[in-house]
Amino acid sequence: MKCPLVMVEWVDSARPVPDWIYLADYPEPSVVRCVSVGWLIHDGAHVKALAPNMGDVGTDNMQVSGVIRIPARCIVCIVELDEPKRKKIKP
Repeated sequence: MKCPLVMVEWVDSARPVPDWIYLADYPEPSVVRCVSVGWLIHDGAHVKALAPNMGDVGTDNMQVSGVIRIPARCIVCIVELDEPKRKKIKP
């Protein structure tokens, strides 16, 4: 399965306001700008899924962890990134 490395810019809601506040004093709400990087493991019409970690790479038993699901309607843009060339580092 080919999974491109991408950066996704998306918007999310802010955490709830925990204190009581007068309605007249409530400030204009805004969204939170987010950026996530990972391999695009699901590119659905309603949700995208990114995996920042992969294990058993190149085998039939590849694994992923830390998967984030982002509603497609929240995505501002997706930029495909160039994967760096792999080279072995001597310990």
